[in-house]
Amino acid sequence: MKEKTVLWVAAIVTFACPSAVRGHHSMAMFDIANPMWIKGTVVRYEAVNPHARIALDQKAPDGSVHRWVVEGPNLNRLGRMNVGIDFLKAGDTIEICGFPFKGHTPIPDARGAARPAMHAHVLVMPDGKMRLFGPYGKLANCIRPNDSARLWVEFLDRDPLAREIWCRSGNDVSGSSRTPKAFVDEIDRLIANPCG
Repeated sequence: MKEKTVLWVAAIVTFACPSAVRGHHSMAMFDIANPMWIKGTVVRYEAVNPHARIALDQKAPDGSVHRWVVEGPNLNRLGRMNVGIDFLKAGDTIEICGFPFKGHTPIPDARGAARPAMHAHVLVMPDGKMRLFGPYGKLANCIRPNDSARLWVEFLDRDPLAREIWCRSGNDVSGSSRTPKAFVDEIDRLIANPCG
């Protein structure tokens, strides 16, 4: 009887509050084999739970503008990253490497409109420096064809959390990576504090 009650309560919560169910994720929800790079202008940055959000306008080659909902970490992780509420400002131009929800499911923006969405893993800040942002993804999958090993070494040497994630699984190119193993090995050799 207890099991049926628990199942009914879970079903009611799922249907009554779909945003609550959708609010917290696991990496299994994201297509980490297919990273997406987008560049655009920050419209709004919200440091909120369950996930920080960035509204980003991306200009298409035809001049049209596409608004993205980009999710990041929770407030606890932002605190560990020393990220303040003024981390990003409206008008900042940034690049994001992120991973879409499987099936490219859109999510609602602040006004409830369905928008293309992704989980941001790496940000390229207005000053051109890379910064780890969200916890879901695979760092090696964010390496672009024209990136230099030096760019990634500087990023990993500057960001201890990124280095930790890189060493834990972000440099694994087996399975779902398009990055050549030789390139990843070069980064591993050059970082100041090699993975051990």
